[in-house]
Amino acid sequence: MYKTFVEIINNSGCLTGSKIVVAAADKESIDAVKLAMERGLGHAIFTGDMNVIMPEAEKAGISDRIEIIHADSPASAAALAVQSIRDGRGNALMKGLMNTTDFLRAILDKEKGLRTGRLLSHLAVMEIPGENHLSFCTDSGFNVAPDLDQKKKILRNSLEAICSLGYKHVNVACVAANEKVDPHVPSTVDAANLVKAWEKGEFDDLPCACTVEGPMAMDVVASQKAAEHKGIKSKIAGKVDLTLVPNIECGNVHCKTLVHYCNAQMAGLVLGALVPIVLVSRSDPAESKFLSMALACIVSGGMK
Repeated sequence: MYKTFVEIINNSGCLTGSKIVVAAADKESIDAVKLAMERGLGHAIFTGDMNVIMPEAEKAGISDRIEIIHADSPASAAALAVQSIRDGRGNALMKGLMNTTDFLRAILDKEKGLRTGRLLSHLAVMEIPGENHLSFCTDSGFNVAPDLDQKKKILRNSLEAICSLGYKHVNVACVAANEKVDPHVPSTVDAANLVKAWEKGEFDDLPCACTVEGPMAMDVVASQKAAEHKGIKSKIAGKVDLTLVPNIECGNVHCKTLVHYCNAQMAGLVLGALVPIVLVSRSDPAESKFLSMALACIVSGGMK
C-alpha cells in the first residue's frame, strides 16, 4: 500500500517490464519516460513527428531505447498510439502535446478505439502536505453530471484501481453540501443510495473491502472533530481515502484548490478503457507526468 508519492518513486521495481505508449510525444513526456526508464520501465513507443521527437529523445539520452512511429498529424498520432495498445504493445497510454479532443476521439472510436463496454472515469491521486496517506477523488475530470447508475460505475472503477495499489480497505465518502438527505438536493439522494448499494453488497466482489458513507460535507470528510461537533456518527470521518464527488465542477474545484492553495501534488488516470490512460495537461511538468505514468503502470499490472 502506497502512502506517498516518494514511496512510488523509490520503488525501483514498480515499473519493471512495463510498456508505455505516448501519443504526440513532446519534451515533457519524453523527460517523464526517461524518469520511468531509470526506474525499470521496459519499453516506450512514441507516436508523432519523427523530426520533433528524435532530437528530444537524443537530448534525454534514450533514443536507443525507444521506438518512434511517425505521424503527420496529432489525430494520426493518437490513432497510431491507440492501435499500438490494441496490438498489446503497451500497459498504459499517455497524451503528449495534442488536443484532448483528438486524443479522446481515437480512444472512443467504436471500431478501432479502446472501449471495453465500461464507463470511462477519472481518478485523481493527491498527496496533501500534513496528511500521511494518499487521497483519491473521482470523478474530477471526465463525467460532467453522472446519475446514480454512472456513480456506481465510477466508484467501481476507482475501487478496483485503488485495490491494485495494495489497499485492503478503502474508506469512501460520497460528498454533498450537507449530511441531510433532501429530495431537492439530488447529490444527497444519490449519496444515500450509494450507501444502500454498498450495504446490499454491490461492491463485495472487489478484491478489497470498503466502507461507504454519505451524504457527507467536506468538513466531516476532513475531520472527526467536525463530525462529533455536528452530532454525526461516522466511522470514516478524518480517515477518508476516496471522495466521490457529485459532479465535475465539485471535483475540479476540490482538486485544484488542494493543488494551488495547499501545495498538494497530484497525478491522475482515466479508468475503464482497455488500459489505464494518462490524460494530463499539456502544461504539466515532467515529474507530474511521470507520477501519473507510474500509477498507470502499477494499476495496469495490479488489475491484471
